[in-house]
Amino acid sequence: MARSLVRNTILYLPAQVLGPFVQFAVMIAWTHLLAPAAFGVVTFVIAAQELTALIGLVWWSLYILRFRQRYEGVDETRFRAMDGRMALYGSATQIVFAPLCLLAVGAVADPTTTIAAAAYLVTRLLVVHYSEWARSQHRIRAYTAAQFSGPILGSGLSVLAMLVFGATPAVVFFTMALGQAAGAAAVMSALGVRPQVGLFDPAVFREARRYGAPLILSGLFGWAAINGIRLLVEAGAGAVGLGLLSAGWGLGQRVANFIAMICTAAAFPLAVDRIEAGDRKGALEQVALNGTLMLALLAPATVGVAVLAGPLVDLLIAADYRIVTTVVLPIATAAGAIRTYKTHTTDQAGLLLERTSALTVSNFADATLTLIGAAIGLAYGGIEGAAIGCLVGTVLAAIGGLVYAARWLELPIDFAAGLRIVLAVCAMSASLVLTPAPSGAVAIAAKILLGAFCYGAAILVLFPALRRFVTVRLTARFG
Repeated sequence: MARSLVRNTILYLPAQVLGPFVQFAVMIAWTHLLAPAAFGVVTFVIAAQELTALIGLVWWSLYILRFRQRYEGVDETRFRAMDGRMALYGSATQIVFAPLCLLAVGAVADPTTTIAAAAYLVTRLLVVHYSEWARSQHRIRAYTAAQFSGPILGSGLSVLAMLVFGATPAVVFFTMALGQAAGAAAVMSALGVRPQVGLFDPAVFREARRYGAPLILSGLFGWAAINGIRLLVEAGAGAVGLGLLSAGWGLGQRVANFIAMICTAAAFPLAVDRIEAGDRKGALEQVALNGTLMLALLAPATVGVAVLAGPLVDLLIAADYRIVTTVVLPIATAAGAIRTYKTHTTDQAGLLLERTSALTVSNFADATLTLIGAAIGLAYGGIEGAAIGCLVGTVLAAIGGLVYAARWLELPIDFAAGLRIVLAVCAMSASLVLTPAPSGAVAIAAKILLGAFCYGAAILVLFPALRRFVTVRLTARFG
């Protein structure tokens, strides 16, 4: 089980690392090119895409990821025809949502910006959908091609496009849409998918609706838990306040998602393989193993960002955003890490066991706690207080999710391994806190390497099996 996860994780690694890294770098560049109000509009539409896509097609994509294997063989043609129709319906919804996304944050929905936003939403929807299809079939090359195109061709070229055509949201959306269109074409070609009107299949739709409809409501609550703070801040502090929040909040969420995706892309399809083979226990163990590996990556990164937030923000972020970002970045990273761990462990256990109604309840509690916390924080502590309130709500919701998954879904969470990871993080934190604060890129890089070395050494000490594995491999290679 662990060997399959490690092998597939390594194969997925280029797509999981390079794309998000480019997006992270581009978002930093945007803070230097876009005014806070325009930055807030761009980052909100990017965040809103997760919501519009959920309503438009993601519920169908999740059905495919979970049940695609059942339509192989004689039902292949029937399934592809239905998928073509669903992709068409989903794309139409994105065109409708484009002006609504702009109006939600007080932006002017002029024709150019609206068309650009619609192009971004449609192409992003198709890239994500067919990437999930490729992942359900372990088509790693096709998945990688799709994940490369959007960030590298789209986000990367948006910086050049703004320098040439002007720093406006429309320029960003159009450029990103071009890159994503190339990615969608590449992955569709690899999967043998051709654009088509398709045929609506009532029987398939009923089965997909039974599984996916609760996920729409669950996803709405999940999106509100992550991004509701943006709407609250925009309402309370205006478009400029939204932009100032979005730099730290967006970067912090991306740090968590980037780290999590290193190991999560391979894990869920492997768990699906096991549960479809009738191995319920093995499927849950696969999810739990992924959770342990994810915790081992998320925990040190979150603490590292908290310790180095000041120097990192001074080095990377434009001056207008620095004061707020220095406070919000570590809070957002922690909130993103906690929610990401919950999503890819307890929530994925619910998806495997088809407990989608329970996920809806869990995400409703998450959204309620998070938004109440953010509203109280905004009232008493401004933008920074809203971020702290969000974090408190996230922690409470995650604790509830873990209790439910361990008690009622029988997810075998390895608490002993988690405790050892926490001890290793404490050792790393001591090395960072007790050494001088860094100044400049070289000193920050050295500090990061020091923390990574101390954390790695502590992990090897605390996990004898891993230590033996590394020793054997090194001996075999260099002995």
